[in-house]
Amino acid sequence: MKKCLILFSLSFVFVTNSLFAANVTAYLTYGIFSTPAKGPYLETYISVIGNSMKFVKNSKGQFQGAVDISIAFKQNGEIKNAQKYSLNSPETADTSKGFPNFLDQQRYILANGAYEMELSIADKNKPGEKPFVSTIPVTIDFPEIIMGISSIQLLESYAKATVPSILTKSGYDLTPYVSNYFPENTSKIKFYAEMYQAKKILGDSAKFIVSYYLESYESKVRLTDYNGFNKQMANDVNILLSEFNIESLPSGNYNLVVEVRDKENKIQAQQKAFFQRTNKLMALNFDDIKAIAVTNTFVSNYKNADSLRYYIKMLRPISNSTEVQFSENQMKANELELMQQYFYNFWKSRNGVNPEIAWLQYYQEVLKVSKEFGTYGLKGFDTDRGRVYLQYGPPDQRTKYDSEPSAFPYEIWEYYTLIDKSQLLINPGNKQSSKKFVFYNPDLVTNKYSLIHSDARGEIINTRWQLLLHKRDTQSTNLDDEKAPEHYGGNTDDNFNNPR
Repeated sequence: MKKCLILFSLSFVFVTNSLFAANVTAYLTYGIFSTPAKGPYLETYISVIGNSMKFVKNSKGQFQGAVDISIAFKQNGEIKNAQKYSLNSPETADTSKGFPNFLDQQRYILANGAYEMELSIADKNKPGEKPFVSTIPVTIDFPEIIMGISSIQLLESYAKATVPSILTKSGYDLTPYVSNYFPENTSKIKFYAEMYQAKKILGDSAKFIVSYYLESYESKVRLTDYNGFNKQMANDVNILLSEFNIESLPSGNYNLVVEVRDKENKIQAQQKAFFQRTNKLMALNFDDIKAIAVTNTFVSNYKNADSLRYYIKMLRPISNSTEVQFSENQMKANELELMQQYFYNFWKSRNGVNPEIAWLQYYQEVLKVSKEFGTYGLKGFDTDRGRVYLQYGPPDQRTKYDSEPSAFPYEIWEYYTLIDKSQLLINPGNKQSSKKFVFYNPDLVTNKYSLIHSDARGEIINTRWQLLLHKRDTQSTNLDDEKAPEHYGGNTDDNFNNPR
């Protein structure tokens, strides 16, 4: 269930920013879905760039372009489905402003299996030119014994359908976004996905949770500012239609992730869609960083690349998403001077008078969390408690509950005033009042406490956190339940609302 982006032209010249008048330029993506009645199908989306085509006058005196398209799906050389057709552009009378782009969408019923999708496209008004031909491997796999998720379809727009059309799915008209690249003038990423086999695997009318979020493509680190979830009831086909505002998402490579979790919070199915983002407004300028002079600064003494990389990793809890993305993308080069320049710029932007003091003070906090929260295989700053401590500072109230009957060991942290240090450069006035964090230790052995709920902005919100605490000996099969049954000595609700 993969999704690809192909930019093709008739001369096999792949272009992204410029167009050549002699060649048709078009974008192709595809998505794989299924229906209970007809089974799997593959959907193609082709966007043709009007300015790359030859427009001629038609019988109405209007200018119009056209392309000839041929698509065939083969298995071991045998054609399983195919179509040849001509696609006309919109008509235009005024060519002084360029020619309109146009979109095509087709569906092909295909059984589970591996295919070669052969595509041919040619400018109909240039009969002497050879068509562009490409072969793309495609795999369709919707097993009946597990839940499945369709391709994640990126959308230009969506609306309730009034008259069903080729764009219609589940009662919505879905206009595809035929690219996986989002430039800085794009403020939202909209998407649609379908989930299959929920009734069969989870049970008729069973409840489950669909979660969706963005993660770094390289590190697979989840971005806390971009996540959501909703509760659903098992149906023949379940759908997800949602969007994220990405105005503040920095340049980089990302995955859009959709997960299905059952009542035990186990992942039943997962799907990812890769995309790229360019956002100069939120970017650290590489040339500006490279121009920073670090001679005679405190970082000039840091001459070991491995140590400096480790120091930069320590900064993640107090780094904004732009800084995280820059460090992930640029530190791979293992260039000592660039790491020195980045590290110095990081601390000078926070303390222009004495950046070294700012770093050393933070380093002392890192040592504290390493001692108190570090555990087997994880440094303190990589743990949930360590990250929260460094990002927000020490809590005003920290209460441990190690022996509450039927509950795993847990802690509740309260901040009377919460200031997010990772946002100080972007939003220096950010403040939240009376926010709490709940951590628990389900393995009872290590010092690894996981964050399971917080009412702070941008953090994990789990209304069923009390059920997780009491999962030690109490199971709930109802996703509407948000509180565990009353237990002797159980005070989780009171402890959260009235920490002491």
